[in-house]
Amino acid sequence: MDFNILSPMAVTEAELVATNVPEDDHPDWSATAIYEVGARVISTDTHRIYESVIDSNTGQDPTLDDGSAWLELSVTNRWRAFDQNRSNTARQADRITYSIVPTQDCDAIALFGLTAGSVRIEVWDGGARIYDQRFAMVDAGHVVSAYTWFFGSVVYARQKVVNGFPGYLGHRIDITIDAPGGVAEVGHIVMGRNNLLGRVLNLPSVRFVSHSRKGYDDFGNEILVKRGSTRKVDLSLLVPTHQAQRVMDIVAEVDGLATAFYLSGDGPGYGIEGLGFVDDHSQPIDVAGESVFPLIIKTLK
Repeated sequence: MDFNILSPMAVTEAELVATNVPEDDHPDWSATAIYEVGARVISTDTHRIYESVIDSNTGQDPTLDDGSAWLELSVTNRWRAFDQNRSNTARQADRITYSIVPTQDCDAIALFGLTAGSVRIEVWDGGARIYDQRFAMVDAGHVVSAYTWFFGSVVYARQKVVNGFPGYLGHRIDITIDAPGGVAEVGHIVMGRNNLLGRVLNLPSVRFVSHSRKGYDDFGNEILVKRGSTRKVDLSLLVPTHQAQRVMDIVAEVDGLATAFYLSGDGPGYGIEGLGFVDDHSQPIDVAGESVFPLIIKTLK
């Protein structure tokens, strides 16, 4: 099994050329309007939502405020797919579409926090469609017996990685997330260049990290507050020593960024797939031929 990681590109107004997700979460801020405590506005300049924390709030631009008049809540619905936060999902009835023109080579897309029956990726070179694939999101991995095959509920995968398409500079990439009759959702989309780092050695570990609160009251009753969870992936990669500098450069490139990682090859993914960040990476060098590179990645909630 090979371990892959994406070098993510930023998606800004320059790259996002079209979408069916409106930016109308709340009214645009107006310099002449008077806002009371709790009133919410958006700025289409920053693509963020703000909430007034004072009464008679007028003439105070939330994008310039120091927090005394406005509280910044989140990005707008349109831009939640690109805010490095998978739990804050973009939502739209039936279908979400994004059309993106990459400003760097982009041969891979990873989508997380999906609620969808299918995902379609199209690549256009001018007026010619040169790539078109639709992926059903039904997850057959939950079928473990004849009973679950016939009587188990349908389970949909929450993430999808697509690579190997011709996403060169100047091409337009159309992403369609379909949930007919429901609400389509996506938490985060990573687009960028796919990098194969090395072969995964045996016994990688995936640790469940709970962020829920667990305590007791004065009478000994349990207090449980669900707050989600993350995973910590600890593995070792076998890398030809002459490629050591390449691997170091890739890890440095994605350091501090939310990126996608996954396994490729004939075997299953074993849960080693997600949206996360590099937490630690050591680089012992065996000049004889191949080196073992320990790598720790933490997922985002």
